Amino acid sequence: MMTGMRMVAVLWTAALATTLAGAPVQAAQAPAVGQSVSLVTTNGSATFKLCRNWVFTHTCREYGNVPVPARIAAGDSFEITFGSNPKTMWFRVKAVLLQDGRCLLIPKHEDMPAKGEDEPVDMLIVDPCRVLR
Repeated sequence: MMTGMRMVAVLWTAALATTLAGAPVQAAQAPAVGQSVSLVTTNGSATFKLCRNWVFTHTCREYGNVPVPARIAAGDSFEITFGSNPKTMWFRVKAVLLQDGRCLLIPKHEDMPAKGEDEPVDMLIVDPCRVLR
């Protein structure tokens, strides 16, 4: 069984390979799981997953109820505030992946899929989200 991050890396690699191969994009009723999508709507809230590499181990912490824009697209930049002692940072969206009815917003600073399969990745998790055409 694949871990969540390994599945994201595998799905991201498949989506990138399809894009680089120049395969024609056809309209579909619903995007496939792991497919990169261009524009989504949110309920205005997300979970921010922040991961750190501590030389010998990796840790991730999730911050809930992070305010996000109602519409988000790859390439967008917006400010997020998170934590009980609020911290603010700019989040620049590199890609939006659809997974199990939720959207994974991957930031520009992540090297996906170049990172190792087991290495955690920072992301905003929007659940639920709706794909716009």
